[in-house]
Amino acid sequence: MSASTTDTALVRGLDTLRAADAPAVGGKAANLGELIASGFPVPPGFVLPADAYLDAMAAAGVRDELRALHDRALTATDPADLDALCAEAAAKVRAAGMPDRLADAVRAAYAALGTDGHEAFVAVRSSAVGEDSADDSFAGMNATFTNVRGAEELIGRIIDCWASAYGQRVVAYRAGRGSAAEPAVAVVVQVMVAAERAGVAFTAHPVTGRTDVVVVEAALGQGEVVVSGAVQPDTYELAATPGTPLRGMHIGEQTHEIVRGPDGVDIP
Repeated sequence: MSASTTDTALVRGLDTLRAADAPAVGGKAANLGELIASGFPVPPGFVLPADAYLDAMAAAGVRDELRALHDRALTATDPADLDALCAEAAAKVRAAGMPDRLADAVRAAYAALGTDGHEAFVAVRSSAVGEDSADDSFAGMNATFTNVRGAEELIGRIIDCWASAYGQRVVAYRAGRGSAAEPAVAVVVQVMVAAERAGVAFTAHPVTGRTDVVVVEAALGQGEVVVSGAVQPDTYELAATPGTPLRGMHIGEQTHEIVRGPDGVDIP
């Protein structure tokens, strides 16, 4: 269903999503919906499906131009040409902006996340359609922003996530994988947790593929230092059985942490 036909497709609550929605909202958003349905304590939020982005570009009259630029970038052999084509595409996305109808839906959904009259701090995360599939992994390539506050800043960051679909690294990865499909990126907006510690859990060993262990990589502060590789996290290996007994651990070298400052800006 196209986002241009119904408001429910413009902005969808995370609690309405299931794994079958991944083609429309990306694996990240769909899996958050599955976690909520399973009773896990997931911070509330919503997602703009990929169709919202595609319809916005079509409404601005640049969708065909973006497809052409992307096709040229996929076959570029000179890094300077690739960089120029990607920069031109990203600039067109930002110039296209967000249609008023979608912006109004975003403002309403964001306002609903606030509490006691206060605007929520949110994370704004790309959820590219097709990322982290059995064959591909775009993890960490598209843009993510933390501690975003205010509806207009949020709208700007959503557009930045759209533009990141044309990042040089992302396009080069697509070219290397032989993927010529038109980029389509959904965007997850989710209430921030002011984390003292954060990390990532792998339900299959990231190196061996074993499914009888769970590997946790964690660090002080917000989780982007783990995802970006900015620090060497602590690593814990646990048995995937009730009680999850610790099988092994490695204490990493953490030179810094990122936390939310008093004004909402991330500080190291």
